[in-house]
Amino acid sequence: MSNTEGTIPFSIPSVQEQCFTWYRTIGDINKIPPLILIHGGPGTGSDYHLHLAEPLEAAGIPCIFYDQVGCGRSSLIREKAEDESFWGFDLFCAELDNLVDHFELRKVGFSIYGHSWGGMLASIYAGQKPAGLHKLVIANSIPSAALSAKESERLFRLLPVDDAIIQMDADGDYDNPAYLEAGYRFMKKHFCILEPWPAVLAGIRASRESSTTMWKTNGKKGISLIRQPGFMHDYDAIKTAGSIEVPALLLTGRYDKNNEAIMSPWFKSIPRVKWAVLEKSSHMAALEEPARYAGLLTDFLL
Repeated sequence: MSNTEGTIPFSIPSVQEQCFTWYRTIGDINKIPPLILIHGGPGTGSDYHLHLAEPLEAAGIPCIFYDQVGCGRSSLIREKAEDESFWGFDLFCAELDNLVDHFELRKVGFSIYGHSWGGMLASIYAGQKPAGLHKLVIANSIPSAALSAKESERLFRLLPVDDAIIQMDADGDYDNPAYLEAGYRFMKKHFCILEPWPAVLAGIRASRESSTTMWKTNGKKGISLIRQPGFMHDYDAIKTAGSIEVPALLLTGRYDKNNEAIMSPWFKSIPRVKWAVLEKSSHMAALEEPARYAGLLTDFLL
């Protein structure tokens, strides 16, 4: 596979240092509209998506992977740690626009794939009707923080857990051993059902631990598994989904925490949309059913 890596200057008015976005391209992105893959998190980095490059390139679809600022090999911008007025959708949409313009993709065109948090960002970006966008893939993601919190609490209770665990989440007591134990059971059931977990998932944890914190933590290391933190707390893309003009594909796993109840508002609201549920998967469906997942992607993108 042809493979290039580099960094793209990204100027942010409120940051004195010259920031940059790290990227990797696979395939010839100048002749065929590439797929830009947007990772989850925020803060997971792009490495867990790399296994998709081989089947996509084999189908003739070039790819662009990148680490968003604040994580991975891009500018970490430590001076803005826990500054909730700095981190937000406007920043990350601007970074994506900067990447598109750097590679001069407005004419050749491009598609975007967003997984988890990346799907949230992709939905907002696509709703802005960016020039050159061909197709959109929203994978294992949410259209509404409020809807996600309601459904996540329901799934938490089905583990089962008692009211004390739900109260710990409400109180921000994420480091409590009882909450951590419940969270472990939740992740095994709804995040990745493979046994053992693939080694690449260790990379996700390492990346998140080294990324810049984008919301107030009040000294807590853990995070809520029910509520969206920081700038994502009031996120609602349902009301703007009707503005997405390009064909869209929704992907979710049968056991995903972002299940059919979560994804259905997008299916009802996006004008040109298809939806596939992977029956043997949870949140990491691309790792749990790689062949079918790659097939769904390539069939839609070609």
